[in-house]
Amino acid sequence: MKLLAALVFSFLAALLLGWSAPATAGTLLALCQGAAEVDVIDTATGAVSTRVKVDKVPAGIAISSDGTAAYITHPDIGLLTRLDVKTWTVAGTAHIGGQPFGIVAAPDGGALYVSDWSGDRILRIDARSLAVTGTLAVGRSPAHLAIDPDGRTLYSADRESDEVSIINTLDFTRTAVIPVGRAPYALDASHPELVAVADVRSGDIALITKEKNDTKRIVGMKMPYGVAFVPGRGLLLATDQQAGMLDVIDIATETIIHRIRLGGSPEGVVVDAAAGRAYVAEWFANRVTALNLDDFSIATRIAVCDGPRVMALVP
Repeated sequence: MKLLAALVFSFLAALLLGWSAPATAGTLLALCQGAAEVDVIDTATGAVSTRVKVDKVPAGIAISSDGTAAYITHPDIGLLTRLDVKTWTVAGTAHIGGQPFGIVAAPDGGALYVSDWSGDRILRIDARSLAVTGTLAVGRSPAHLAIDPDGRTLYSADRESDEVSIINTLDFTRTAVIPVGRAPYALDASHPELVAVADVRSGDIALITKEKNDTKRIVGMKMPYGVAFVPGRGLLLATDQQAGMLDVIDIATETIIHRIRLGGSPEGVVVDAAAGRAYVAEWFANRVTALNLDDFSIATRIAVCDGPRVMALVP
């Protein structure tokens, strides 16, 4: 995509004068579908410190708000796994049925929300017992989920319905349905005013305003698969799997202002604002690439297990 000279200048000026942060120690989990494994990455050293085997074909991962547990979905076998983050061992499993795929943990620690791909529904699950406490019908083939930081609103990317379901978690009801692009897959609801949605088949990003539920579309991608806001920067990161790129989007201008070539079918992306880093899972390259948020240069590439698709930061 061609960039206007003024936009380029503005972006470069922001890099030179704007925010930056030193890298700090942390823990990043890379979930590998092919290897059926969770790789525990020490972000200070950029190395895998522990490898945890789980049941086959894991798809989604979420971390409890207190950072003590990781929850993993297995759609092929209808299974939910809980890992103890302190010992890095499997602390429990539950056969919840259907095809559990996307997963998020409520900020208050009480509930998990899991999308059932084949059942066209969302499951509410007790985080301690792993028992299903409620079910809610949504659109066809719900993929990933996102939850508002206050825990009151849940968003479901209903892939085969080309829509996003908005769910009130207080009474577990579907309150709105928002049409987006074709095949919405991943979401990020961490922004105070917006929800970002990666529309895989139409090659665009939908931005939903939380107040009015209206949408804008950012075009210019081939197959976006992951999205992550950069707090305080007015930026959104999006992985373009087919192009092998990480795109940096200016939210105000709704424009791609920078593209970083990665390769390896980039999919999941997470932002660690405190450490000044973004991490991208490169599915076919079997690696996680870390980028500096001040200039989006590549800081390091970390070899991980076979088929990394999604990641999670341990708070």
